[in-house]
This record gives sequence, C-alpha cells and structure tokens, in this order.
Amino acid sequence: MTGPLFPVQIACWPWAEVAVVLCAAAWGGILGSFINVVVHRVPRGESLVAAGSRCPSCGTPIRPGDNIPVIGWLRLRGRCRSCGLSIPAHYPLVEAGCGLVVAGLAATELIGGGRWLPGFDGGFPAGIDKLLRGDWRLLLAFVLHAAVVLMVITWGLLDRGGWQPPDRQVVIPLALTIGLAAAVPALAPPPPAPASLLPTGWWPGGNSGWAAAAIGAATGWLLGRLFSTAGIRLGLPLLGSVLGWQAVTIMAVVSAVAIRTAAWFGQQPRTLQLFLPAAATVWIAFWREWLAVGSVLASWLPAA
Repeated sequence: MTGPLFPVQIACWPWAEVAVVLCAAAWGGILGSFINVVVHRVPRGESLVAAGSRCPSCGTPIRPGDNIPVIGWLRLRGRCRSCGLSIPAHYPLVEAGCGLVVAGLAATELIGGGRWLPGFDGGFPAGIDKLLRGDWRLLLAFVLHAAVVLMVITWGLLDRGGWQPPDRQVVIPLALTIGLAAAVPALAPPPPAPASLLPTGWWPGGNSGWAAAAIGAATGWLLGRLFSTAGIRLGLPLLGSVLGWQAVTIMAVVSAVAIRTAAWFGQQPRTLQLFLPAAATVWIAFWREWLAVGSVLASWLPAA
C-alpha cells in the first residue's frame, strides 16, 4: 500500500532484511554490555550473575532504563545518575562495536543467504528467503561465527586491561567448533589446499569437516605461540577452527606487521587487541576475495 506518506520507493525496501539486521545489532549491543561486565568483574574475581549492573565508582545499581546499550550512556551524558562521576566512553564503544560486528555478520550470512560461506553454494538470491525456508544451517553458521568473534573480542579486552586469560580457556570452545564441523560439514572451513598440491590419499575425504577444522586450529595454535598477548594467542586457534588455516596464517602475518608498526610508533601491542576480531569479521565477509589474492600471490612464486 502506497501513498503520500508511504511512497513506492519506501514500500519496495527490503523491510524484512532491515528488521533482521537491526535485531542483530540490538542483540550485539546487549552481548557487548555483558562483555563489559565480564571484562570489569573477572579480573577482580567477582561473580557475573550474583549482582546486577552497578556504577563502577559508587556501586549504585543502574536503573533498567539507564542500562540500555549505548542509549543509556548517551541518556546519562556519560555520568552516573547518583554520584555524577564520569562513566568511561569505552563502555558504549564496546557495545556499539559488538552491535556492528553482529549486524555485519547477519548482513553477510543471513541476508546473503550463505553465498559467502565456504560450505554453502551461491545459487540462491540475496535476502532471507533461504532462512525462511527452514535452512537451519545458515542460522547455526551465523550464531557460531558471532559467538567466536565475540569471544575473541572478550579475550582481547581482558588482555588489554592487563588480565591474561589462561590458555586452557580455549580448549572447550575448540572442542565445540571441531565437533560442530564434524556434525554439520557446511560449517567447516574450506579444505586445507587444492588437491593437486597435496600428496595422494592423505586427505580423509567424505565428511572431513572436522579435519579441516582441526588443521586450522593446529595452525592457529602454532602461530599463536609467536605472540605474547593472550588475546591473539587464544584467538588464532579458535578462529582457525572455523575459518581455516589460510585465514589464520594471513591474520597472523598481518597482526605481526601491525604490532611491529605500532611498536615503531611507540604503541603497546595491547592497543591492537581488537584488530584480530575485526580482521575475522572482514574475512568471513570476503573470504573468497582473500583466497583469490593468495592464489595470485602464490602463482608468482618460482616453481620448485
């Protein structure tokens, strides 16, 4: 239905897709708010569920209306309603950043119909039609990738604040991602390399998603040993288990160059902790292009 207040140009907008992205952004902001709680309480040994959100300065509980991600901080003009002390700006920035990440993943995976995911074919139109037709694998891929990227963000923020997450924290997430790759092959990263470059018979074939995930995790673990920052050291194997060894190799090289460049300008490596999850989000959206660039670069290498 169209009219002066609802012209045809607006009526033709993909409102269902817009609603999905906005809902994803809202959920990302809510999860970002929870990440702020984790980053604030875990280093202090405080419970994550025993008490509600409160002002970090005076300890006054935050009202529900003031606890809305980003909007609550703007509503309070960055100050506590009770004591008037400034609330650090990194709280709404984390919430907004997580909202953008989750919304971006929803746009590239749910709205894109999975065409950018290695385990899905690209023979269907953009939009949420494939999701509405009951392809639960698409929703599972979105949830998996969002959870992995947000976990890497959490590790990075904890490390940036001076609290080193122990290496054992990556064990359970790795077991889950490799198990999901074995149970749902469409969620697995791409195979390790073109078959023509591999020894005959070494790749298990068939339902080998777990092998690709395990190789990506092992590559990420080995590369992670080269970094002193826990956020990158834990993030690389987890990202490798869902994105593949090619992704973490490129991310490790770019991270090393970025850290070296930052050090040259007098910056600490911890200032780059959020670079890794940002790179992971970009990789998920443009993995085909990145692999195409890698293939071109590999073709320039001299033949053995």
